[in-house]
Amino acid sequence: MHEPQEVLTPTEARQASPRRLNFRVLTVSLLLAIIAAAALYALFYGGSTPVSTPGPAPTQETAPGP
Repeated sequence: MHEPQEVLTPTEARQASPRRLNFRVLTVSLLLAIIAAAALYALFYGGSTPVSTPGPAPTQETAPGP
């Protein structure tokens, strides 16, 4: 009538895989996100800062001293 139920270990019940594919996917995704963020940072902020220029030169020259 009823078959006896098979007793499973916690790992078998969770259907865990020893290959850890989810861990690999999460790790690779995190690394790609970090690389993309670094590339965007370099694109927007790297090397494009304007050089500060001195203030405007005086418009009137002073007379030479005696």
